[in-house]
Amino acid sequence: MAGTHGITETLGTEISQLVASEVHEQKIVTIVSGQNLVRGAVMESSSQKYTVISTPGSAEAILAEDVDASLADKQGMAYFTGKYRYSDLVWPTMSAANKKTALEALQARGIIVDADLTTVEETA
Repeated sequence: MAGTHGITETLGTEISQLVASEVHEQKIVTIVSGQNLVRGAVMESSSQKYTVISTPGSAEAILAEDVDASLADKQGMAYFTGKYRYSDLVWPTMSAANKKTALEALQARGIIVDADLTTVEETA
């Protein structure tokens, strides 16, 4: 469950420290049905609805809380500016080159990630 100041309350698992600065912008978005996304998911939008990225250059937001939209579109909070920890981002399976492209797209939109782009690894 999302808490105050970007802290997530979890039981029995490591606490995510996704937000890396005090300055960030978040707003309510609609997550497309058929997805069960977790906090830190890198997202893109189409027709003002958000989904996990499929086109790296379209990355534009980071999910701020878990959202289960498995059965229907559902609203949730997403980050649109600020600084975030690379280690807490959640990626679909993609190459290191595609991750770098997504990080560059996020940076162009005001989302800074604390990653050295030369060391970005591929998702297994």
